[in-house]
Amino acid sequence: MKKGDPQQKQQLSLFLKELVGFALLFAVLGLVVFFLFHQSIYKNIDQGLVTQKQNVLSNRKAPQFRTGGNAQNPAPAKPNNGDTPFRTNILVFNKKGQIINAQMLGNRIYNLFINTELDKSQVNKVREVTLMSTDNTLHYFRTLLIKVPKSNSNPIYAGNYVLILENIDTDLMAVNSFKRSLLTTLVFFWIVAIAIAYFLSRSSMKPILDAWKRQRQFSANAAHELRTPLTVIQNQMEYMLTKPKTKVIDQVDPISTSLDEVRHLQTLTNRLLMLARSDSGTIEINKQEVDLKPWFSQILKPYDDIAASQHKSMVTVLKADGKGRLDKDLIRQLLIILLDNAIKYTPAGGTVTVMTALNRDRLTIEVRDTGTGIPDADKKRIFERFYRSDKSRNSKTGGNGLGLAIAKWIVQQHSGTISVKDNYPKGTVFDVLIKL
Repeated sequence: MKKGDPQQKQQLSLFLKELVGFALLFAVLGLVVFFLFHQSIYKNIDQGLVTQKQNVLSNRKAPQFRTGGNAQNPAPAKPNNGDTPFRTNILVFNKKGQIINAQMLGNRIYNLFINTELDKSQVNKVREVTLMSTDNTLHYFRTLLIKVPKSNSNPIYAGNYVLILENIDTDLMAVNSFKRSLLTTLVFFWIVAIAIAYFLSRSSMKPILDAWKRQRQFSANAAHELRTPLTVIQNQMEYMLTKPKTKVIDQVDPISTSLDEVRHLQTLTNRLLMLARSDSGTIEINKQEVDLKPWFSQILKPYDDIAASQHKSMVTVLKADGKGRLDKDLIRQLLIILLDNAIKYTPAGGTVTVMTALNRDRLTIEVRDTGTGIPDADKKRIFERFYRSDKSRNSKTGGNGLGLAIAKWIVQQHSGTISVKDNYPKGTVFDVLIKL
């Protein structure tokens, strides 16, 4: 593929669009997953605060997380090894904002909370606070301040403010760890997305490139096929113009040649038009109920005379006795294509055989000839447009490589199949199976 050509630009455009699409998809997915995980963590924390609030209001005993010391006679504190020695703590403030449960906290925890101030405006609000311990380590808490009624039977709580603190150090570590893992995963999948986008862009472009190639080949072949008869007609007309006083009877050969080329040109343009209409889907299949045996007999009858005029034999074996639904015009055209080819490539003295059979709803049509046959290498391609197994032979017989392509399309429109095989000892057999 040449640099800067439209195909390369189209592939690059597809690649970038698919890559951006994957990147946005993964980004949105990552954000959604992280949001749900973050919300789940904080929901559990807040649920713990609410549960602790209910414990306080239901007159349960205040939790005691450190024993063996108080603010005046603290117990020895263990060194901080990076772990979190507390999870949920409760500070009880009097109306003056003084902590009155210092003896229950222990020296280390009290030193952490000693600078905590009472903010009465934050009653029943969940907040996040950051506190620094004596070893300069930051600790993060989720807090909830409540005002306990005087009617509470617990004298420590009654009429005071209770600040519930839920330590979230481990939760934040989990969130940050999850964030790093998620980012690593997204980066990995973005790298994979580059490979997938490249593969998909190549795969998406392949049918486009194939169609583009076929279109260019089709246009080139059509132009070539049209140019040949037009050139012949032009040459014959120019030749006749050099002899303006010659009588028509003296110009029979150039006139006959011109008319043959006109007929060839008409056939070619009709077939090109039909293929173009079939590609655009503008041809509608008009199936009708047909009495098969007399209908086939009527179509095949003229070919007896055509074969005889060329010193060839025509044999018909019509076993398809019954009725079936098919498009009469298209099936007629199918038979004409197969019979024209069979007679055209059968030498003088040869035989063309047409056989039909009906098995339930399946119609079989078989056309045999005793010509030179088709090489095995060409059998797979003879239904392609403009493909001719022997270009010199087809040019002599007026073939343009479109008939069998149209025949295949007609059979496919009837949910059928068409195939080719050798006719022993020589010749070719076309088998058509149509579902009625």
